[in-house]
Amino acid sequence: MMKLLKYDFKRNGAKLLGVAVVLILAQLSIMLLINNITLITVFSMLAYMIAGVILFITPIRTYSYNLKAYHRKLLPVHSLKTIISPIAMGFICLLILGLIMLIHGYVYLTVYENTRIFDIIKMYPMDTIMSLLSACWIMINMLITIFLAITIATSIRSKGSFWIGIVVFFIIVNGLSWIENLFFGESQWGIFQIFSDESNSAVDGIVTNVNYNPSSLTGGMIGSFIFELVCSVAFLYIMVKLIDRKVEA
Repeated sequence: MMKLLKYDFKRNGAKLLGVAVVLILAQLSIMLLINNITLITVFSMLAYMIAGVILFITPIRTYSYNLKAYHRKLLPVHSLKTIISPIAMGFICLLILGLIMLIHGYVYLTVYENTRIFDIIKMYPMDTIMSLLSACWIMINMLITIFLAITIATSIRSKGSFWIGIVVFFIIVNGLSWIENLFFGESQWGIFQIFSDESNSAVDGIVTNVNYNPSSLTGGMIGSFIFELVCSVAFLYIMVKLIDRKVEA
């Protein structure tokens, strides 16, 4: 597993290093060339969002490449490791980016003496932690769902398999979103709930602090998490079977 993870990092090293260099140069340019606090905040967040999108796409492209690469089929490793490795790589990269963003935000808020957000975090520490954990789970769950769609598309040997994968992804997300809303409608946890029209989640409450009541681990949230966890395990099982069948073929 660690060897596969090391290989994936090595293969994407130039891209990851490029993203880091460009992000640093962009943030330095924003700090040195712009004096307006609002513009600094907007452009800084935009730079982090672009970097985040690139880092999110990287494990997806890596997994798609690994499925099609002939030399990966010859490695004596379990198919599950082929799936987990790019997920771990993407999670580590996005986690590091998130930590850098939090440190940058802390320094920025301290320098400009804007303690409002700090006060809200101190007032609702558990909600802040749950929001961060929810964001991590959404990212992992999203990657697993996308990987499932890619695996199904790759296992279909016909023209238009790419579009079949896209259709499969939206069918899975919307179908499970409907089921999750049916059983756990009040929960705002996980990937399938991001399509909900409600906006009273803990994240929104912490950011806006408008008519916000601190939440807790409700039965709906726990049920929603268990449902998505079971779905993710099932997706991993299906992917392993499809990969094994492709290798044997």
